[in-house]
Amino acid sequence: MKIGIVGGTFDPIHVGHLLLGLFAKEQLGLDEIWYMPAGMPYFKEGKKVSSRGDRLAMTRLAADEIPGAFACELELNRPGRTYTYETVEELNRSRPEDSFFFIFGADCLDQLESWRCPERILAGCTLVAAGRGAETDRSLLEDKAGILMKRFGGQIRVIDFPRLEISSTLIRERAAAGLSLRYLVPEAVEEYIREHALYLS
Repeated sequence: MKIGIVGGTFDPIHVGHLLLGLFAKEQLGLDEIWYMPAGMPYFKEGKKVSSRGDRLAMTRLAADEIPGAFACELELNRPGRTYTYETVEELNRSRPEDSFFFIFGADCLDQLESWRCPERILAGCTLVAAGRGAETDRSLLEDKAGILMKRFGGQIRVIDFPRLEISSTLIRERAAAGLSLRYLVPEAVEEYIREHALYLS
């Protein structure tokens, strides 16, 4: 199977995350999309993050609405910091018959060189960078992808994706202010946030 992985803190998961998986599934012919909440992202250390249980529950509610989508708790079950190369290698050990596509925003191409063990990431999966659809943007992304593949090996694919000004920060702020989250998160996720009083100061 060809399995796409969309990772993130998912605090909370929102429609931008869901559409990222959907666009990748359509453009790359993927069989499934797994939404994977991060356990302890090193870049979030020192910041307040909702519990693993709440973030997994919201991810499951969101994935349940999409055919061929699933929540994956692999990183939540791992102690300590979360690094992508470890996740890639664990997936390949557990499911050697499948191919994995890790889907990120286009900025991942500028950050890849600073990630832990990028050559091990690209040895175990196809990296997917979601652009913003403009022809010039796609051309620049593909040039950058080519440079990175020459340096680290592996495969990097570029897909088109519209610019969406939606963030988990915006949603947390609106939830804290008692404002509607409609059209920003699935209805079931909004209900969960309200019922569990998440993001209230």
